[in-house]
Amino acid sequence: MGKTLHRSVARGVSAGAPLPSPLPIFELNKISFRRGSIQMIAGPPGSMKTVLILNLVRLMGSNVPTLYHSSDSDDFTVATRVIAMQTGVTTDEAELMVLTQPALAQAALKDFSFVKWNFHAAPTLEQMYLEADAYREIHGEYPHHTIIDILMDVDYEGASEQNYWALMSEFKVMAREMNTSLTIIHHTSESAKGGSPPPRSAIMGKANQLPTTILTLWGDAHEGRLDVAVVKNRFGPQDAMANKYFSLDANPGICRIEERPQEELLFRDGVTVPDNEKIDLFKE
Repeated sequence: MGKTLHRSVARGVSAGAPLPSPLPIFELNKISFRRGSIQMIAGPPGSMKTVLILNLVRLMGSNVPTLYHSSDSDDFTVATRVIAMQTGVTTDEAELMVLTQPALAQAALKDFSFVKWNFHAAPTLEQMYLEADAYREIHGEYPHHTIIDILMDVDYEGASEQNYWALMSEFKVMAREMNTSLTIIHHTSESAKGGSPPPRSAIMGKANQLPTTILTLWGDAHEGRLDVAVVKNRFGPQDAMANKYFSLDANPGICRIEERPQEELLFRDGVTVPDNEKIDLFKE
């Protein structure tokens, strides 16, 4: 039997509810991670995709129970990144801590225990459902946030040919059935022009139709900057060509991403700034 909207609202509707905003600049650009929907973070290799999502998870906080499928990095690599992010030590120092001071490493990771991990190198949809069901069995509900890092590693027919249309349809069903905010980490074509975030057309393998929000990235470790373009956004302004973007402070040595000072954040203008990088974020 069908539902009436007013009765659904009266009973309480959590599907579509946004997760806490991780940064003020995300609120300013109306970027939201919503339960029951797909979000995507994409970029070329080395564009700090995993570092960004780890920091977004950190900033959303422990009130957002999270299930993280990490096929792109093993448990040792992720542990060292999280320790660096949480404590401010370098990743080299974090690696040494894991190897020689495991008790100290465990203490540093304790505040990240609201995230549950699956490190299968080539997860299938069935394995993902089993992990989510196990999570619900233990915690009484599905995770509010589910992360797939990275799309190309998912074991699914067609994925090896980089055709993700059918897989993305399956993920849409998964997000709605579990009422989880499903964030997918993905690649953009390396043929896209470098130096700034790639356009939406650079998303590989027909994977850009179903996400409600797509962010593309360009990271510059030497300048300590991560540029973020909102190339798709059902709930706010978007620029499919990625001509407009904002910058975050990035320190990949300690795996930290943070907001830039407000005066630099809101306007990037002046004679020294290229025309394609000038931004007035008050204009959509």
